Amino acid sequence: MNANSRRKRLTDQGVERLKYDSKIAPKNGRLEINDELCPGLILRVTPKGAKSFSVIYKIPGEGGVTAAGRLLTGRQHRVTLGATPPLDLKSARDRAKVILRAASEGRDLRQERIATHIQRHQNTFGRTFLRFIDQEIKPNVSSWRNVERVLRIHALPHWADKSLHDIRRSDIHAILDGLVSRGLRGAGSEVRKHLSRFFNWAADRELISDNPLSGLKRSDLGSNPEAGRALTDLELRAIWQSACSLGYPFGALFRLLMLTGQRRNDWAHARSSEVDFGNRWLEIPRARYKSRRDHIVPLSAQAMSILSSLPPCSSPAAFLFSSREGRVPVSGFSKAKAKVDDEASAMLKLENLTQSLQNYRIHDFRVTCETRLATLGFSQDVRDAVLGHAKQGLQKTYNKHDCQSACKFDPSSASNFDPFPRRGLLV
Repeated sequence: MNANSRRKRLTDQGVERLKYDSKIAPKNGRLEINDELCPGLILRVTPKGAKSFSVIYKIPGEGGVTAAGRLLTGRQHRVTLGATPPLDLKSARDRAKVILRAASEGRDLRQERIATHIQRHQNTFGRTFLRFIDQEIKPNVSSWRNVERVLRIHALPHWADKSLHDIRRSDIHAILDGLVSRGLRGAGSEVRKHLSRFFNWAADRELISDNPLSGLKRSDLGSNPEAGRALTDLELRAIWQSACSLGYPFGALFRLLMLTGQRRNDWAHARSSEVDFGNRWLEIPRARYKSRRDHIVPLSAQAMSILSSLPPCSSPAAFLFSSREGRVPVSGFSKAKAKVDDEASAMLKLENLTQSLQNYRIHDFRVTCETRLATLGFSQDVRDAVLGHAKQGLQKTYNKHDCQSACKFDPSSASNFDPFPRRGLLV
């Protein structure tokens, strides 16, 4: 403390009336008054009349330890609490007591605050987003690119440089409101789902204290009519016939997706070694399966016929569907689907001018499979086994092949596993 500092019992009225006095001020031009009720709390007054509170303290142990084990205090530290007004005397005393109490315990709140500021700067949404994708999503989600794309498009532009601690529920509502106002309810639902996982991951690592999405209510993000639909019999037949005329690789690929109800990349990335012609099944390894578990897809006689017609593969590691001799998996689904849809629409109009092919996604083949199996009376367990939906708990751990017992069937009855088993539907 400066030798010219004065000690006085400060009051609100006294602080308000206090003026700079050059006669008692030190050479540095600032008058300092030490509060008698809170030793260490300093009121500074500048020649221009500006007043501010600060606190000075020393920390036991910073100066070392004597041979007898006594802690030596180090150099003096000062923390500026703020100008008055707006900071009042009571608030200044309360803040000073917190800092002084921590110092007596060997803690420097100033350094802790600096560390917190550094952490807040480092834990921006943009930086943490990259860690989240690399550490959590890529190792655990086969469709990680979709998660990355959703957050990169809809969240990253708003919060790239924003600290995770500063993201509030209102910020999340603002993004969801914008998507709903544009009619993108499906995108809003995806954003909410992936952000919830992101903030849960961040909270688990103590990057934030709480998930701002906890308890968030958005009834307008419920069911989305564009999230998937079951195709009609006429649509399926037209798409099937159009796919037959499309040729390799997409003609066969589309028909296998329709027959088996599997995900697009389950077949698009299938390799020659994964097809067991003897047992008549496709075995998808856990490394590329969404549920991170092995999955067996029983193949009907019609599916086996399609696989038998594919060009021969040069090696077991070759991709079944490829435009580069099996070296890389097939790509270009959008153009292929557009060709199939154009021809299917023309077929429907030839049969009936009132018929038209409604908008659908390739994923809707799975929706159709689930719907038809339910219509035929198959239980939820069977439908989940066919579609490869994730199981919970011990079933997920120990039951590697949902259909392993079902696969031990007579090949003549393989058609029972078609998702569209009505005779004459596809031909």
